[in-house]
Amino acid sequence: MELMLPDMALGWLAVLVLGALLAGYLDAIAGGGGIIQVPILLLSGMSPVNVLATNKAVALMGTASAAVRYMLGGQVVWRIVRVAALPCLLAAYLGSRLAMLTPDWLLELCILGCLIAALLAALLVRADKVGGGPPPSSARIICNLMPVGLYDGFSGPGTGVFLVLVKHARLKLEMLAATATTKPINLLTNVGGVAAFIWAGKVVWAVAVPMILANALGGWLGSRAAIRRGAAYIRSMLLVMLVLLCGATLWKLANAWF
Repeated sequence: MELMLPDMALGWLAVLVLGALLAGYLDAIAGGGGIIQVPILLLSGMSPVNVLATNKAVALMGTASAAVRYMLGGQVVWRIVRVAALPCLLAAYLGSRLAMLTPDWLLELCILGCLIAALLAALLVRADKVGGGPPPSSARIICNLMPVGLYDGFSGPGTGVFLVLVKHARLKLEMLAATATTKPINLLTNVGGVAAFIWAGKVVWAVAVPMILANALGGWLGSRAAIRRGAAYIRSMLLVMLVLLCGATLWKLANAWF
C-alpha cells in the first residue's frame, strides 16, 4: 500500500488539491473531471500507474459527494438507475476486455472520434425542458446506455459527459435530471476499477486523502450550482469540458505521431 508522500514539493501538493477542487466542481456538473486531475498528477512526478490509481480513488469520492447532493435534492430518476446499472457494469467489463486487444493508436482515434461527435451533439442539443411523453421503456434505456458503459470500459474519457447527453437527447430527461441520474451510474461503473487499484496497493494515500476532501467539496458545490442555476449552466459546462477533452486528445495524438 502506497502510504508515503512521493518526492514532491509541498507546492505541488497544494496545486493537486486545488486541481481536485476544480475537477470535482466541473465533474459534478458536466463530467470529465479526470481531464484536469490526471495531467496535474502526471506533472507532479508520480508514476503512471499511481496516477491512474490515485485519480480513480479521488474521483470516486467526488462522484459520491455529488450523487448524495443530487439525491437529497430529489433530482435522480431511480428507475433509470435500476434498469441501467447492471447492463452498464457488464458493458464496461466487456469494453475493458476489448481494449486489451486494440492497438493504442486505434484507441486514441476512437476516443477523438467519440469526443468530436459528443461536442457536435452538445452544440445541437437544446437545453430546454423536455419530456411530457411516456417514460422510456427498459429496452430503450438499456440500448441507449449500454454503449456508453462499453465506452467507459474501452477507454473512458468523457463518460459522464456522454451519459448526460444520451439521457437528455435520447431518453428525454431534463438536463438537470440527466446530470443527476448520471452520478449513481458513473459511481457504480467506477467501483470495480478503484477496488482493483486499492487491492494492488497502487493508490498513494498521502496525496489521495487531501485530494479526496477537496474533490468531494468540489462535487458538493458543483451539484449545488447545477441545481440552482439550471439547464443553461449545465449545457455551458458540458461544452467547456468537451472542448478541453478534444484539445487534450489532439495534443496527445500530436505528441505521439510527431
